[in-house]
Amino acid sequence: MVLLDGCSPGSAKSTDGEPTSSDAGSDASSTTPTSGGTPDLPASSCGDGVVDSGEACDDGNGGCDACTDACTPGVDPELDWSVPLAPIVEVRGFDLTQQQRAWVVGTTNDEAIVLQRIEVDGSMESFDLTALAGFAEIVAFHVNGVTGEAGVLGLLPDKTLKLARAGGDGPIGEPLTIATSVATELMAITSVGVTFVEGVEGGTATTLAWTGEQLVSFASATASFVDAVGDRLVIGTHLVTLVDADGENRVETMCWGQRLTTSGTHVVRDDSDLSSGDLAMESCELASGALVSEVIATGVGGFEVGPIADVVDAAPNGNPLGVWSVCHGEGSVMGCEVPRTRGFGGPSDPEAIEIDECDEPRHARLGSDRGIYMVRHDRTTAALSLVRRGTLPLAPPWG
Repeated sequence: MVLLDGCSPGSAKSTDGEPTSSDAGSDASSTTPTSGGTPDLPASSCGDGVVDSGEACDDGNGGCDACTDACTPGVDPELDWSVPLAPIVEVRGFDLTQQQRAWVVGTTNDEAIVLQRIEVDGSMESFDLTALAGFAEIVAFHVNGVTGEAGVLGLLPDKTLKLARAGGDGPIGEPLTIATSVATELMAITSVGVTFVEGVEGGTATTLAWTGEQLVSFASATASFVDAVGDRLVIGTHLVTLVDADGENRVETMCWGQRLTTSGTHVVRDDSDLSSGDLAMESCELASGALVSEVIATGVGGFEVGPIADVVDAAPNGNPLGVWSVCHGEGSVMGCEVPRTRGFGGPSDPEAIEIDECDEPRHARLGSDRGIYMVRHDRTTAALSLVRRGTLPLAPPWG
């Protein structure tokens, strides 16, 4: 405007690579009986920096290096496609258009803001937004999947806000100055202009023309996201609103909005019940409002150890794509009695793509070729690349 199989209790990570809330004290509680009376598994010594019996290596830390979090040698997967993202060292946003054009925005070692356009043939062009527009920070990022254009809202050192836009032929026009009273992190670009949506109760949506003048401001309920399919805005609130960028042709759907698919035909959301242990996803077709809900995995109930899901994208038919875990805290004091299962894929096949600690599935998208594209670190140098990690089945298992 991310899952590691075989993790030991002490090295469990959340979907973005950070330690989970259940990490603390997991070793100390390894023999504590669970609520069901079954003791947790013994704590592993993997991660203590000593190569014990049964361990191929143990460097005392996790992450993307020669020794995995499971104390086995790191083995890189076979990649279908890979493009280096240098000079970007931290990705702040990534999206794919319907034409398979990839846009990546991030920062460099010298803290410059860089926008990269990557075509399906692997050709790349980089735009240094710090040099071109004076950007010091990234405020919002949006890609219009239909028009193929990208927009980056940046903050200058003097606190001025500017919006830079780029397309297939490079930067489009001069960066547009945006008033701080209008700008929000919920931003969508169209051929008409740029729309900002307030994410507060009783908020408004404001569309500015590409010449800078305000075209319209219209009421919007509390929003969780905004996207654009061509010139049609999709605003996610407790119910999804479809509206033109000029505020006309407004349609309130019965869909709950948390995530918009690449095709713009569905929204999907996490419909899980952590207390019961059911991990479920709900898909809603925007045109008809038809809902489909499916339990994709069942684990141990409880807010500390219950199943979790992180939807990052969805297939055109609404089949969600994301990271699943049916056991949030194996070996934790809360007593997760089933092995940790984490994967990346869709319901009925949550591990369609096997990922490792070098992948960043939070920066992943499903291409029109059914390929899963995501950001990946080099195991030796930690350099970033945009890679194609595999292909989903022709008929997704749900949706």
